[in-house]
Amino acid sequence: MRIAVDLMGSDSSPTVIFSAVLQALEQLDPALRIIALATKPILAELDLKAKSQLSPEQNSRLALFPATDFISMNEDPLTALRQKKASSLALGIRLLKKNQIDAFVSAGNTGALIAGATISLPKIPGITRPALLAVLPTQVGPIAVVDVGGNVSCKAHHLLKYAYMGAAYQKCTAGIEIPRVGLLNIGVESKKGTSVVREAYRLLSEACKTQENLKPYMEFRGNIEGRDVFHGKVDVLVTDGFTGNVIVKTSEGIADVIFDYLKEALHQHPSPALHKTLMSIRSLFDYAEYEGALICGIDRLVIKCHGHSSAKAFFNGIRGATQMIEQRLLEQIKHQLVNLPQS
Repeated sequence: MRIAVDLMGSDSSPTVIFSAVLQALEQLDPALRIIALATKPILAELDLKAKSQLSPEQNSRLALFPATDFISMNEDPLTALRQKKASSLALGIRLLKKNQIDAFVSAGNTGALIAGATISLPKIPGITRPALLAVLPTQVGPIAVVDVGGNVSCKAHHLLKYAYMGAAYQKCTAGIEIPRVGLLNIGVESKKGTSVVREAYRLLSEACKTQENLKPYMEFRGNIEGRDVFHGKVDVLVTDGFTGNVIVKTSEGIADVIFDYLKEALHQHPSPALHKTLMSIRSLFDYAEYEGALICGIDRLVIKCHGHSSAKAFFNGIRGATQMIEQRLLEQIKHQLVNLPQS
């Protein structure tokens, strides 16, 4: 399996991300080949690090691919893609388009990654607006949230497609036969929210109506308020990318504050058993433990990691990509979406 990794353009240094690359080559499937994308000066420095840390066999599975530039976080996505065709991000997408790699992992400019993938890569039939899917923990199991930052605004029929993609993901990864879908809103009543959300409610209700002797594809549980997201009432949470990104980052911030407070409290009341339990719970809510967000709707594997990903988080992004390749996740999702409404 061949995975390209973008070392540039994130809030983390290329050295931090490269540490995850080296860890992946040391610990993951020996069949893994990694192409590291960065500017020449960066690669020259990292090449020495790889040769000193990896065995000859491991180093033989690493390729350093030079880019002439990179896209920074604060650049306009479309302008940057037009002007920086040889950037590390653009090169990764190009390798994916030519089927020279099986997956692309990046923590760079989200807008540029989504736009580049949408413009350059084939889409799953019926999908016009790809979205970012992230997995969050709940009291009863993981929830798939679509969208978490791919599209700041969208129309009601896009939210309907997000529901289908989230349901397909949960069917393929969690084995949920009929995923429960919820629409993120400010109240549970069908008339609450914006005109787009109200129309999405109607479309989801219609799409999930069961016909006699036919098993439903998914079950629409109606509107879900933010306070109920982590109680596990649904398996898929549908929202626009602006709101989804806010809820994901807010939940991460709240978790950090709570666990930092509890950690400080433990210093006053030391208890090995309690400390172990706390660390176990914290790992459940730590973004670094998860594989990053999947760009759903693209007929290629693209993983978006946190812009400030630690080496641990990026390693899990690479590991998640290897698992998706091994499980042929994309093929499974496409099979689940074969009867996706085309409107």
